[in-house]
Amino acid sequence: MRSPIFAAEGLTCRSKGEAGSGKFIGRVGALAVFLGVGAALAMPTAHADTDDSSSGSTSSSSSSSSSSSSPSSSESSSSADSDASDKSSARKTRTTRTNDVSTDTDTSTETDAGSESDDDAAAADAASVDDGDDGNGDGDGDAIEAVAEEFAAVTVDVPASAPDPEVEVPGGEAAVRSAPEEPQAPLAPPVDLALAATTKRHAGPDAAAASAQQYTSVSVDNALSNQVSPLGTPEQIAREQIAMQTAKSLPVAFMKLILRLGFLSAANKQFALVGGPDAANREALTRAIDEYALAAAFQQQILNPMDPAVVTQVAPPHSWYGLDVGGSRLLYDNPDTIYRFMPVNKTSEYVITGRLYDGIPADITFSVLEGTAGTTSTILSLSDLEVDEDGTFVITVSGESAAPGQTNHLQLTSRSTLIAARDTLGDWTIEDPMGLAVHRVSGPRNSLFAQLGGFVLLGGLVNDSPLLTSLVSVIPPLGIAESRPVRGMLTALLLLVRGANEQAKYMALATTDPDTGELRAPNVLTQPASNAEFLANQLQSNGYFQLADDEALVLTIDPGNAGFFTAPVYNDWTITDDYWNQQTSLNNDQAVANLDGTYTLVVSVADPAVANWISTGGLNQGIISMRFQDLDPESSDTPGVQSVVVKLEDLDEHLPAGTVYVTAAERAAQLATRKAGFDKRWAPYPQL
Repeated sequence: MRSPIFAAEGLTCRSKGEAGSGKFIGRVGALAVFLGVGAALAMPTAHADTDDSSSGSTSSSSSSSSSSSSPSSSESSSSADSDASDKSSARKTRTTRTNDVSTDTDTSTETDAGSESDDDAAAADAASVDDGDDGNGDGDGDAIEAVAEEFAAVTVDVPASAPDPEVEVPGGEAAVRSAPEEPQAPLAPPVDLALAATTKRHAGPDAAAASAQQYTSVSVDNALSNQVSPLGTPEQIAREQIAMQTAKSLPVAFMKLILRLGFLSAANKQFALVGGPDAANREALTRAIDEYALAAAFQQQILNPMDPAVVTQVAPPHSWYGLDVGGSRLLYDNPDTIYRFMPVNKTSEYVITGRLYDGIPADITFSVLEGTAGTTSTILSLSDLEVDEDGTFVITVSGESAAPGQTNHLQLTSRSTLIAARDTLGDWTIEDPMGLAVHRVSGPRNSLFAQLGGFVLLGGLVNDSPLLTSLVSVIPPLGIAESRPVRGMLTALLLLVRGANEQAKYMALATTDPDTGELRAPNVLTQPASNAEFLANQLQSNGYFQLADDEALVLTIDPGNAGFFTAPVYNDWTITDDYWNQQTSLNNDQAVANLDGTYTLVVSVADPAVANWISTGGLNQGIISMRFQDLDPESSDTPGVQSVVVKLEDLDEHLPAGTVYVTAAERAAQLATRKAGFDKRWAPYPQL
């Protein structure tokens, strides 16, 4: 999935002229929105901004505090068979060795700071945001140091219940924000809960020697330490409510009609060799458009870097905390990955706090994304991250470069818009998403310009000028800018700027040769290669399939130096289907390896009774987009993929010795384990 603003999973190819035209359209569209909303704000309704009841701003704190009285779902999941435990232990050892941490974090808490009086606002800014600078984020970073120093000593309590799902959030901001505009205490779990898999890289008298020390693996019981969901925070639930309401607005409904035409036009061209999208894919189009629109409604909530929060998106449909949440998948979402995003801007400084739990993810990364296209400028991996003995860590984020010997730092540029945090889970039943929170500690006060996405769409023009930054920050945030109509207009703008063009690009990754522009034949996957503006430290292999009911696509995969790979199936619209009840993807933790270390996977409509079966989910036509992650940069052993189409009746002749077959009962158990792993992400914790 690329940038949450407009793209997906690290797969990017840019058409000629697209950058210029996209930038022009985005700026013109943004200006139109600013003028339209400005006219609305000139009306008497603008006085609502001075009402204390609609004021305040909260920094997100996705707590990972544990509750000793809460039952442990991880305890039940950790009672899986010994093979799973052995595999988890091996994964922990490898992960702590490579230490690749990448997190896709999407955060935004829409706020209305304009309700404060001038004196109160100045006091709040001085006490909680600015660190003694002139209001333009030029301070010495004392606030960052203060947050980091207090991190280990502070425990954040998370409310036991989420906001009432019946609350009309867009019309009542109190359901989202209740605190004054100041950085909250950073995420910090109880000190008696220790991380099971890593120990801290101890600092020595010499910074260079300290940075050369490696994480060590320790063997302890896999006890539950995250009895509060790292994902199901009150902030997340509130944003899911807002996104679903925004997606139903009139501007978004109209734009969905436009997208439908664009998606169909692109698919007819990209799948022309097989007659365009078949009936099953045409039936799936409405759901794909709905998910794309909901994703844009989440994206609208990460336009304001002056009021950040950690928001999970590009997610499957799920039900938790009394809320039925629609899917927001798009552009090759990964079934193994949790996507979270945080809006950032060079004029401000931030602190990200987090915690790793007992089940270390197979791969983790933090990426700084640029502009609306999501180009990666910086990646922070686990091997570069200093983690305390209890699994907690602090990352500083600013426009300044890291201090000598400093490892936990991300530098922003004038075009930085987001930090994307990605947890990729190999063994779904054991590995856990990390706990995350973001805190803005200095920079210009929140403003209407920031509320309307000005720092994302136009920030490159003002971020390097303290004067311009001050000017665009003069008008305080207004409550009306967070109303459903305005949110709907901004979401429709996001869909307009990229929409069908972005979808066509990503379809082409599977169907079109980028060098010749010629359409590729089906059932042939490309060799793993990097074409990622979004995540440059992974490789992808892409292709599309066209299979009869009695045919299978046999994939032979050599993982090479990749510590992790996954092979998901997508429909023509580049989104996954019901991968929690059907085995429509497999990764190297879930699959059975061949005797020589390679993997043979069988993709087919019908179940061939092979353990390594990837179901097409009933599709005869669709896309396969493989990822190879956790790569060893010192190794020349590159991954490889081979494919062949065979009749199911001849399948055995094309499978290697030692291929594992399963009975109907074993398949049912395999699927039950898969569903339990999925539920562990979205609904394992006590819910009120």
